[in-house]
Amino acid sequence: MAASTDDDLYRQGSQYRLWSFTATELASIREKVNAHAIAKIKREHATNGFDDLPVEFLTAEEERDLVLYYCGKMQDMAGLFKLPSHVKATAIAYLKRFYLRYSVMEYHPKNILHACLFLAAKAENHFISIDSFTQLLTKVTPESILELEFTVAQALSFTLMVHHAFNPIHGYFLDIQALFPSRVDQVGAAHDAARRFANDSLFSDAAFMFTPPQIALGALAMANDALIKDYLGVKFEKKPELLEQLNTVIKKVRSYIDEGARKLAKERVVAIDKKLYFVRNPGKLNKRKAEDNGTVLSGDAKKVKTDKAG
Repeated sequence: MAASTDDDLYRQGSQYRLWSFTATELASIREKVNAHAIAKIKREHATNGFDDLPVEFLTAEEERDLVLYYCGKMQDMAGLFKLPSHVKATAIAYLKRFYLRYSVMEYHPKNILHACLFLAAKAENHFISIDSFTQLLTKVTPESILELEFTVAQALSFTLMVHHAFNPIHGYFLDIQALFPSRVDQVGAAHDAARRFANDSLFSDAAFMFTPPQIALGALAMANDALIKDYLGVKFEKKPELLEQLNTVIKKVRSYIDEGARKLAKERVVAIDKKLYFVRNPGKLNKRKAEDNGTVLSGDAKKVKTDKAG
């Protein structure tokens, strides 16, 4: 019997079973989450007398873009706490997974990202006390994080262990170094660059589409394409069909890494966040309408929030 590879073992775990999708499946999940949230919020607006207001709801694509923007904010916050790469990567994974269960129109990412990072630090054995955690954050209380922690864990189906591309990159580094001892400088440089490319992949859907070893190979190929072609040529010398399939996967991975490296235009983020503000605060639209009509709103009909997170 052939030995199991890291890729085979990964496919037997809960991360692959619960959080791996095709592009079509992923788009469908986001559309369903978006549609469910819109229907729910429309009912809440109607209950509070806001159903006749011209509220523009976010699209599934706009939701995804906003989540990816806050993944960037997560990276900044992880840097503030001087957290290692794997903790940051786990927190980003939590944030992206959470929004396959809920919409940003239900829970604003600016609140959820704090709970994700705090939970990730605990899950990755890098515990930070809640008091120390909130001391470095503006307008964030221990209660505001702790009241969302269970909601986040539940949305994650309590699967808190996350596998990333960083460990496979190191494994490939050791294997390639043993195979090509005369190219040790190239291998070392490729390792360091690949880690940066793996970090870029966090800001895309790569982790939903590919296994960590596949992402690692894509990152290494971006770091030194010739080196990885030589390495795979040796490893798959007698399996050309498999090598061709793997090269196709690597090409796709590289496209996602490229996508993750691109930053969203600030104007798009501002426009999405403005739409989200009025979805979550329809009373502001009502106030504008009332001012235009020369009428005054009653005190109770000024603001509706779609969750306890504010």
